[in-house]
Amino acid sequence: MSSIIPKFFKVTQLKSTIAVPIKKKQTLQRLGLHKRHQVVYQKITPQQAGMIASVKELVKVELSVEEKSKDQLREERKSDPGFVVVSKRR
Repeated sequence: MSSIIPKFFKVTQLKSTIAVPIKKKQTLQRLGLHKRHQVVYQKITPQQAGMIASVKELVKVELSVEEKSKDQLREERKSDPGFVVVSKRR
């Protein structure tokens, strides 16, 4: 059995930066997070891990094998409508 080694942190901002110290706001900006529920992928490095640890109460972190683009994330969020349009009536 081959073990897959994760290469990225999937970081999601869960809480707002209102009434948060300026250093933590700057750290979130350096991570690429600007809004709640925004998702970014960061390579696993000690520097990134340190930045994430300093804002751990504001974010959710998961390990990911691959980095997904914005378009791929958007496609994942789309729900199945439950029907298919075959043809348009005239």
